[in-house]
Amino acid sequence: MKNNNFVKYKDLLSIKKINEKTNKEKFVYLPIKDNFVVGIYQADRNMLDYGKKIAVRQRVYEKLKKVSVKLKQYNENYKLIVVFGFRDMKLQEKYFYEIYDKVKNNFNDKMEMYEYIHEKIAVPEVAGHPTGGAVDIAIYDEKEKKIIDFGSKILDWDTIKSYYYCEDISKEAINNRKLLRKIMLEENFAPYDGEWWHFSYGDREWAFYYNKSEALYKQVNSDQVFKK
Repeated sequence: MKNNNFVKYKDLLSIKKINEKTNKEKFVYLPIKDNFVVGIYQADRNMLDYGKKIAVRQRVYEKLKKVSVKLKQYNENYKLIVVFGFRDMKLQEKYFYEIYDKVKNNFNDKMEMYEYIHEKIAVPEVAGHPTGGAVDIAIYDEKEKKIIDFGSKILDWDTIKSYYYCEDISKEAINNRKLLRKIMLEENFAPYDGEWWHFSYGDREWAFYYNKSEALYKQVNSDQVFKK
């Protein structure tokens, strides 16, 4: 497999425009009674802070449904499982500053430091999850009642096995990663090489990946998503 090509913080800063019309697109909550969701796998305990709901943009949801149909063509027992969608900006900032506080004295150059942190958690101002356009997903085998082998657990950043291109995993895991990426790319999601499970549509990372002049969505506050 070839080397990973991580999108950089400075790359995302180059996307300066947000389409105000598409940014008004509504959010929908998962799970919805569709085949692609088998339930919310609580890989991140912080999801509990937001009503045990996963929210994504309407267009992201529609595209995931199309992905699920294509997935069935490969294996009738396969379903998409969504782990994370929208993330509140306060939580994004919490993740960011946890690392920032640990490494801030190790760098003289702010941009260099931000690039280092960005490989681990997106800098809040360019982050995809707070837009509702980014999702963390895997493939679930309904017959075996488990997520198929991807070479590492979803949301496990402890080793380089989280990187999409990794030699230290089985051939089966490599092929499963390729399958997930293939069907997501077919619906114009943008992948992130640092996390085999992360894809986005409409955020700055998507715009940069597809050489767009503007993103479709910007970050919103949780009260705009989880309305009481």
